Amino acid sequence: MKLLGKKKCIFVVLGVLILLGGVGFLVLGKGKGGASKQSEKPSKPKVINYVNLEPFVVNLKSGVNFLKVTMSLEVEGEKGIDLISKEIPVLRNQVIFLLTEKTYEEMITTEGKALLQQEILKRVNRVLEEKGIKEVKVTGVYFTEFIVQ
Repeated sequence: MKLLGKKKCIFVVLGVLILLGGVGFLVLGKGKGGASKQSEKPSKPKVINYVNLEPFVVNLKSGVNFLKVTMSLEVEGEKGIDLISKEIPVLRNQVIFLLTEKTYEEMITTEGKALLQQEILKRVNRVLEEKGIKEVKVTGVYFTEFIVQ
């Protein structure tokens, strides 16, 4: 009889702990910001577009090797394509200067290509910033063709 009473007591204590844990979860977890999150206006999804650039064919730093690369720019912002399109000549100029600084050895490695993507991204966004274009941001550079010879 005594053993049966201890088992009931353990089950009752476990039940109370589970119940308290559930209430705590609702109060601290979901309940904390649940009402305020529902009353907020749903945010607009980000508008993402892609701007395809004409191929680049440049001599690499050594002067012996060349690089042909075609890329797309991932642009965030509703007016992205229109605003970027007006700056294509300036952007191409910056990319050409960057590409001609590279060596064959840098361009044949995966790390070199990844670094080039980041450098292009920084230069393109710097040009946009210098031009006072704040409604648009380039968020990615994607190579669609990459030939080193």
